[in-house]
Amino acid sequence: MGQPDDEAVDCSDDSEDGRVLKRITLPHRQEMVIRTIMPADVDALDSFYGQLNVDDRYRRFFSGYRPPRRFVEQMARVAERGGFGTVAAVKTGPGAPEQIVAEAGYTLLPNGDGELGITVAHPWRGWLGPFLLDVLLTTAASHGVPNLEADVLAVNRSMLAIARARGCVIMEHEDWPVVRVLIGAGTETPTWPTLHGQPRVLVEGSGTRWHAEHEARAAGMQVLACPGPTGLPRACPALRGLPCPLAAAADAIVVSHPLDEAGWRALISAHHDLHGTVPVCLEISSPEDAATVDAGVHTTDSAGVVALLERLTGSGDAPAPTTDA
Repeated sequence: MGQPDDEAVDCSDDSEDGRVLKRITLPHRQEMVIRTIMPADVDALDSFYGQLNVDDRYRRFFSGYRPPRRFVEQMARVAERGGFGTVAAVKTGPGAPEQIVAEAGYTLLPNGDGELGITVAHPWRGWLGPFLLDVLLTTAASHGVPNLEADVLAVNRSMLAIARARGCVIMEHEDWPVVRVLIGAGTETPTWPTLHGQPRVLVEGSGTRWHAEHEARAAGMQVLACPGPTGLPRACPALRGLPCPLAAAADAIVVSHPLDEAGWRALISAHHDLHGTVPVCLEISSPEDAATVDAGVHTTDSAGVVALLERLTGSGDAPAPTTDA
């Protein structure tokens, strides 16, 4: 239900009403309107959330309870606080009442990014969520918002898949079941969030959780984790000869992946060519592995990686060596 196909869908802009972003003609004479959220949507949104099951509400709000009305009222006025909100509403025929089947939006964060949220009713999943995320990313970029951030439950595989398809990186794991993702709004690769003032460490090869994440954060570092050349729906920019904004602005890069798979040695070479002033640290499993690494690459075992990073980023007392084994 609700899944469009190439022949049945007419997706067009609506220039007559500034609130309408897209009109989509669906099968069975249905029409979907993607429009900005309004204060008048509070009742319809409240009904929409009330029809979600407990699991769906938990994935969206981290609670199985129905969100209080004051929360919905604030959501409907998100534009007044510099954010953006949109709803997908369906009509079953001419003159039929509108029914909200999805909402998506972002609120502004102190660091200039946007906090992302998306909810889609069951019959409309599969295509509408990615479509709405693209609307948010386009709008955020046009408003000068560099990235969108979101806390996502690790069991919410569909949302994680949508984020990964748009080149997200992992920001942190405050709790084991929760992943915080960062998605670039105006570029295919996100940029570093501002307002931190901490040494920036980009970890390549850890698309979910880096083993030293909490230790590095406790040492005062800001950590972003990227899956590297494998597992990316979008090709790594460095492997296409393009500077990576995360790597270029990092204080150190950690490659936390064996070099026995295609692309990883090429990635290290690309960082050397494109981001030559940023030190690269390779985690190795044995001292013998250090002999296979190009000169200029810092090596360490997993246990010593944070101590090495402290030296590489200038947050430690000892000078950074050329190579550590």
